[in-house]
Amino acid sequence: MVMQKYLKKKWIVLSAALIIFILVITIFPFKLDKKTELPSAEIKFGDFLIELSSSGEIKAAQSINVSAPRVRVNLQIVKLVPEGAIVDSGDFLIQFDTNELQKEIDDKQSELEIAIANLDKSRASMQANMTQLQSSWENSQASFQLANLRLEQMAFEAEVRVQEERLRLRQAEISLQQDSSRIESQKLMDAAELTTYELKIKQAQSELDKARIQLEQLTVTAPAPGLVVYQKIWTGSDMEKIKVGDTPWRGQALIQLPDLSNMQVLCEISEVEIGKLKTGQAVSIKLDAFPDPTFAGSVKDIASLAHEKEGQEGVKVFDLLIDIKGSDPILKPGMTAKAKILIETVPQVFSIPIEAVFDRGEDKVVYLTEKGGKPIKVSPKQRNENFVVVESDLKAGQLVSLVDPQKPVEKEKTVKEQSSPELPNAVSNDTQSEKKRGKSKKN
Repeated sequence: MVMQKYLKKKWIVLSAALIIFILVITIFPFKLDKKTELPSAEIKFGDFLIELSSSGEIKAAQSINVSAPRVRVNLQIVKLVPEGAIVDSGDFLIQFDTNELQKEIDDKQSELEIAIANLDKSRASMQANMTQLQSSWENSQASFQLANLRLEQMAFEAEVRVQEERLRLRQAEISLQQDSSRIESQKLMDAAELTTYELKIKQAQSELDKARIQLEQLTVTAPAPGLVVYQKIWTGSDMEKIKVGDTPWRGQALIQLPDLSNMQVLCEISEVEIGKLKTGQAVSIKLDAFPDPTFAGSVKDIASLAHEKEGQEGVKVFDLLIDIKGSDPILKPGMTAKAKILIETVPQVFSIPIEAVFDRGEDKVVYLTEKGGKPIKVSPKQRNENFVVVESDLKAGQLVSLVDPQKPVEKEKTVKEQSSPELPNAVSNDTQSEKKRGKSKKN
């Protein structure tokens, strides 16, 4: 009974082990003596593009700078539109403090009202004075007429009486002339005084209007549609982007509004490569932030003068400006982009990765994986950053090795060759030992 239980238990254990083994080889299949495959690439046939790559920054072809208003008061920013906002023409951008200018407006308004009141007062005074002068003139005129009548009635009077009346008539005439002169002189003086008051009113009104216009200028609006980009200004000893509380100079640029409908890429090209470029060359552009869309463009302008690359002393580069065709909301100024400039198109040729071409003596060869790594002589021609055109008896779709399959063999041969000179010495030593042992036995 005990033996049967033991055999039964042993059979169960063996069965479980067999099941586990079957599951393992099912889940994790393997083959024995499988050779490791070399990394390879496919031979391509078609148009071969020779391109030049460069990184740059997106910028707008046209931008409008919005500056601080040129007003007579101190400027302080109290409100700002958020940076990155898309604005339309007339939308709010910046609000400056209005307290100082509002006080000036109130003062100018008071000055204007005082000037108007003085003009009204002067006119009333002139009117009263002119009324008196007019009355005096009328009295003088009446006296002159009476004296003239009396003189006419004294035709038969004594000569002395007639002479007296003539003198009275002359006095009345002089008084009338004086009153007339006073009126004319007063009119001229009143006109001049009125002109002075009116000029004061115009000046006060003009200064008030200017202050009101400047008050309106303290609220800055967008002159055209665009994207809000803050500018940097001096704040103490550093340059920083504008913020609420800053006190910029009059006329200082504060916000830039790039026109997003026409964007460009500004990049740098090494002086070694500049001879390959010309305006009008086609460019493909990809953004670092959005790798999916590819934008078409063309070379717009190539700088005439080189400059030293920032952070790399002695390295000279040329600025290159590329126009982006069309527009897209994801294109924003300041974004990093990679541009590939099409230098040349070689039609209908075979091309392989550069690393698939190896030196074999004075020849250039590739290794076809389907022929067991047999070297095929090739003649490399044009190349771009990753691929090279080759001329040889090749076919599209064939696989070429990306590593030299004969390198391990050559290394093994080298090791054997380095160790082989020691073998004759070893054999000679063994032979001499055997001879010594044979001599000793005979002795």
